[in-house]
Amino acid sequence: MKQKSRYIWTNIKLVCTIVPIVLLMIVIYFILVRNEITTLSKAKLALESQNYAEDISTWADSVLQEMTIYKSMAEQIGLEKAETYKMMDTSAGTHSAYPYGLYLGDDQGNYYDSSGWIPGDDFVVTERDWYQEGLGHDAFAFGEPYVDAMTGGTCVSVTARLSTGPAVSILAADVYLDYAAQLAKEITATEIENAFFVTRENRMIVAASTPALVGSILSAEMDSVLYQNISGLLDANVIGQTEVPGDNGSTYFVNINLIENTDWYFVTCMNRKMVFQNLWRIEFPMLIVAIAAALLLFAVTSKFSREMSIIRKKAKRDPLTNLWNRNGFEEHIRFALEENPGQGLLLIIDMDNFKLVNDQLGHPVGDKVLQDFSQLLENFFNRNKDVVSRLGGDEFAVFVGRKITVTEAEAMLTKFVSLVHKNLNEKYPAQNLSASIGAAFVSHSESYNFLYQNADKALYEIKRNGKNGFRIR
Repeated sequence: MKQKSRYIWTNIKLVCTIVPIVLLMIVIYFILVRNEITTLSKAKLALESQNYAEDISTWADSVLQEMTIYKSMAEQIGLEKAETYKMMDTSAGTHSAYPYGLYLGDDQGNYYDSSGWIPGDDFVVTERDWYQEGLGHDAFAFGEPYVDAMTGGTCVSVTARLSTGPAVSILAADVYLDYAAQLAKEITATEIENAFFVTRENRMIVAASTPALVGSILSAEMDSVLYQNISGLLDANVIGQTEVPGDNGSTYFVNINLIENTDWYFVTCMNRKMVFQNLWRIEFPMLIVAIAAALLLFAVTSKFSREMSIIRKKAKRDPLTNLWNRNGFEEHIRFALEENPGQGLLLIIDMDNFKLVNDQLGHPVGDKVLQDFSQLLENFFNRNKDVVSRLGGDEFAVFVGRKITVTEAEAMLTKFVSLVHKNLNEKYPAQNLSASIGAAFVSHSESYNFLYQNADKALYEIKRNGKNGFRIR
């Protein structure tokens, strides 16, 4: 009996020794797992936020660059010539960001709108907000956003003062922020709970994953504890990631990015609870088998690493065509210019009459046309150093990274323009689809921006002279 009791006591002591050690190991492991998941989730939040902030910055830069071309042409041609207004008319309906095109006003009361809108007798040009904003800068800049009474969406006037005299003339366009709203919605498709764009000056929320917030002013007076704390962060000029209290005792990781080319912040919020909502699937097996802890840590770490890798790759690819997007393309070209300076040819390609496809056949067919065109590009420009990209909409770009002469380039582009017209006309004869190409050769010590501007100018020249062709600078 004593031996049996001693055996039981020994086992009890053994259990009392081993079980706490095992439980301590499990607790420590759980703490490490939670800390690791928290670190990875915060890194993921920062990475996604930065990528989307760069996307909207690139979008804003493209709008400013395109409008600057119109401004330069207007200043070169002069406001007294009809060609200037014909050129302005081409801006209406060609860009999704400012669908109604450009408009122009001066201190003599003259007003011209490329959309065809005619103001009433009580319309005073110099009293309009956009005119007053434009007086302050000679280069295009975004003004203060406002909610459009007709559409209910948020838009902003982009304005610049023209260097033409003697009247003080302001060139402007109403830019709609639908793309910003789309990005805010996209980024909240995973663990990120909400996202919004807010102006630095008056704290207006101009685009958000929650549409009801658009047009409201972010301040410490809002009902939400989370938004009160975010307002405080902006007041203190805190950029980057911060952990703040939210509503109902929750805790949020808040990431704030200042967007280049604009006066906006991009704010993203992740609820700490969302990070651990599926963690029980890891913890429950670990309570049964302690040895599985190391394997589960490896699995979780691998999972998050794969997600971050996918996010990085996805951020550089166009989702519709799987071509490189503007960011990915620019990254490749900058590297190519460093690796082989003075070598290569940049092509910027527009699909002519593509708008007719969307208008007459619908956007699903339009997407199919873009995919067909992308396939043509990939099949034609398929050499080792060729890089093919969709910059946005119906605008594509190709970088021919090898040595190529003018004669070879002309023959290549002639063949491609003919191939596009023939291929797309067989499928969509009524829309008369074709391609306009602006090309620029790389010269020594040339920057990507300068190369892009040269190709873009060449594209503008060929489109102005009838489309369906190419121009090499």
